[in-house]
Amino acid sequence: MLKPIRLRNLLRSRQANWSLALLLGALTLFSAIGLLAVSGWFITAAAIAGLTLSSSFTFDYFRPAALIRLFAIVRTAGRYGERVTSHHAALSLLKDLRSQVFRALTLGKTAATLDSTSSAATMHRLVADIDRLDRFPLQFVAPWFWASLIVVCYLTFAYWLHPQLAAAASFGLVAAWLLVPAVGFWRGRTLAQEDVTAAEQRREHFLESLSLLTSLTLWQGWPSQQRDTLIADQQYQTQQLKQQQLISLLSLLQQWALAISLICVLWFGVDLVQSNLVSVPWLLAAALALLGVHEALVPLAGSFIGLGQSQAARDRINQLMPINQAQPIETDDTTRPAAPFHLQTEQLSARIAGALNGPENINIDLRSGQVLVITGASGIGKTTLLKVLANALQPSSGKYLINQRPAEQWQLDECIGYLPQQLDIFDSSLANNLRLADPQASDEQLWQVLADVALADWAQQQNGLDTALGEYGAQISGGQARRVALARLLLAKRPILLVDEPFAGLDSRSSYQVIAALRERQADGLLIIVSHHAMDIPDVQRLHLS
Repeated sequence: MLKPIRLRNLLRSRQANWSLALLLGALTLFSAIGLLAVSGWFITAAAIAGLTLSSSFTFDYFRPAALIRLFAIVRTAGRYGERVTSHHAALSLLKDLRSQVFRALTLGKTAATLDSTSSAATMHRLVADIDRLDRFPLQFVAPWFWASLIVVCYLTFAYWLHPQLAAAASFGLVAAWLLVPAVGFWRGRTLAQEDVTAAEQRREHFLESLSLLTSLTLWQGWPSQQRDTLIADQQYQTQQLKQQQLISLLSLLQQWALAISLICVLWFGVDLVQSNLVSVPWLLAAALALLGVHEALVPLAGSFIGLGQSQAARDRINQLMPINQAQPIETDDTTRPAAPFHLQTEQLSARIAGALNGPENINIDLRSGQVLVITGASGIGKTTLLKVLANALQPSSGKYLINQRPAEQWQLDECIGYLPQQLDIFDSSLANNLRLADPQASDEQLWQVLADVALADWAQQQNGLDTALGEYGAQISGGQARRVALARLLLAKRPILLVDEPFAGLDSRSSYQVIAALRERQADGLLIIVSHHAMDIPDVQRLHLS
């Protein structure tokens, strides 16, 4: 069984990259603060040394100057390296998460649920939620790691100068580090979760407006839709403003706390200087370093907002994934249709919300081993009919039966395989993309399924199973991407197979090779094909929509 996404496990995906990014970020902040402190000490010490002739000749100008240059170089190089490594780690994490979620939906969900996630609105929501998950390591874990390390280093440095300095700085510093961010803990998480909801409503209104533009214009519904969209956008902007106001308030409180710390350090530091326990240059270094600590503490003001957004995204994704529950739902074989299969529709009609056309009064009678080819003009409703047969869309009228029983009464997670028009190809190797359907598949099985979809020769000419496909299949053609998705679906071994345009981008010879392989694999199941191609396929049922 698949496990739910947990935020604490995100860093394990690319642990080496995250560790390097955290280390470089810490070095960058340490160097920035060290540069400020050493520069202040050096200037002050050099000025004092210059007041006396003997000291001016014995004062070491070279090592402090070299240390300043070292801090400057490390700060610049470290900042660049941290940005590169953290972005690489975040993008790699998102790639891993997309593959994980797709595998969960492919292996554990019904075809209906899987296809529903392929709708524009739900897919946009899913992608947006996955993208929000990287805010946990970037906006929460990293800032708290760096701030905690810097605060400990500063207090250690202040204690080394004199314990009284560390005590003087600790109250305001700890307040800016822990107490002030804690004030925004609950409010920040609540605002973040409300922001995710507002962003989703805003996105849905925009997508709905675009998808229904023609219908809204024809039926004079555009002004009302435009008003609702603007209201959703205003609500989102209001949520953004509330977050910025909270972050600004917490940042102001942090600055006040650090100001109190600075005043205390200088107040007690003057007495220490007069008692010759601390020199003026070292006191100035401590004061300037305390000012530099502010750079490490500022991101903490918005850290809980990033945490809340990641938590909301995690919960929304886990709702879609078939994960282990405390009390798992028990199922038995009686809830799944068994061979021989009998698929029927009686006067079935369906229409996607907002669509002008859809299949009407469709009658199908298909038994195990039989093939149905659905044809018709573009926009006539072929894909809509396939969604109904995948149990992803409820018919508006008529009946849809599997083995003499309404389809919605069956558990179809391991029965129906559906190749929709929208495909999911990930930035990984050919083998990894295929094994999303069957992680235990051998290389021989992969090569066999590639041969079935007329891709084996092409793969051998490339880099074999290690061929990189690119994000969304950017490194291959659209037809090749479609056949990779079909090969992945065949590995899932579903007895009822529904494929939308499997011959796109294929020549006649390859098309017949694919249909022969599909028929052989579905010899004991059902095969339904939607195609624009006019192919002479013997012994099949045909349904032409008009």
